[in-house]
Amino acid sequence: MAEPGASGPVDDLTRRYDYARLVAEEREHYGRVEVTATLDEGGVHAHASWQHYWRRVEEAMRAAGGADLVTAIAAERPLRVLSLGSGYCGRELALAALFPAGTSITCTDVNPALFDRARAAADAKGLDLRFREADMNFLEIEPAAWDLVIAQASLHHVINLERLFAQVARGLAPGGRFHVVEVIGRNRRLLWPANARFANRALRLVPRAIVGFARVRTPLRVHGMEGIRQEEIVPLLHRTFVPVFEHRHGAFMRFVCTHPRLGKRLDPGDAVRRRYLDLLIDVDRAAVANGILRPLELWGIYRAPG
Repeated sequence: MAEPGASGPVDDLTRRYDYARLVAEEREHYGRVEVTATLDEGGVHAHASWQHYWRRVEEAMRAAGGADLVTAIAAERPLRVLSLGSGYCGRELALAALFPAGTSITCTDVNPALFDRARAAADAKGLDLRFREADMNFLEIEPAAWDLVIAQASLHHVINLERLFAQVARGLAPGGRFHVVEVIGRNRRLLWPANARFANRALRLVPRAIVGFARVRTPLRVHGMEGIRQEEIVPLLHRTFVPVFEHRHGAFMRFVCTHPRLGKRLDPGDAVRRRYLDLLIDVDRAAVANGILRPLELWGIYRAPG
C-alpha cells in the first residue's frame, strides 16, 4: 500500500519494521525523560557545557547570517507555524513569546501526554499554542497552510522521510520556510568511528586533572526509531527543497558535552575549564571545516521549489 504525497505515491517504509514496537519504545522512552523547568530535555542535556556549546553554534550561525533568518521572517507579521515532533514544546513556548502577537504555533507529537505541561504554560501566558497528536510517518499537512514549519531533533526519528518532506513542501504557503535543526550522522549510532577516535585524541590535550580517564564512546543500543535513516536526511532535503541557508557542523562535541562525566568536568563556569572546552569546540569546528571529519549536525532553512 502506498501513501499519497505531494509528488505522487510514496512507499510506506514502516512496513519493513515491527512498527508498533518502535512506536511503543518511543512513547515509553520520552515519557520518562527528565525535563527542565523550561520544558527542554534535562539530564545530560542540561550540562552547562552543552549550553555553552550551543551558544557557540548560535554565534557561528548569526555570523554567517543564518541564525536570524527565522526571526526576520517573524518580524513582518503574525505567522502560522507548524512544529514537527514537538515533544515537551519548550522551544515552541520560547518562539511564541518572541514572535508577533497573533502568531499561532501548532505542536505535533506521537505522544500527546508530553503536551500537558506546555498546554498549562501556554494558557497561563496567553500564548496561542495548539496541540495535535500525530505520527510524522503518516502526517497529513494542509496545502499552502503554513508560513513556517520547524523540525528540531525530530527528523532522525522518521522512517517515511520522503512522504513527510513531500507533505511539508505541499504545506508551505508562498514564501514559507522549513527550518531544520537536526542530527545527520551515522544511522542508529550517530557517531562515526573516525570521529570517536579523533575526539579521544583531542581529549588528551586537556589535563587529566580535568577530564580524568573519561572518553567518548559510540552508543551500543538505541531505542525506538532513533537515528533510523539520519544519513539520508540531507540528500532527501536537497531532493525536495531549495536551501536558503545551510550549515553542517559538530563532529564530536555533542558526545563530549552530554557525557555524564566529561560534560560536568568541562564546566564553563570555571575559567580554566572553559578555555579547554572552547579549545575542543575550536578543534571540532576546524575538523569539519577542513573535511577531516564528517559533521553530525545540521542547521538549515529551506523553501519549496518554484
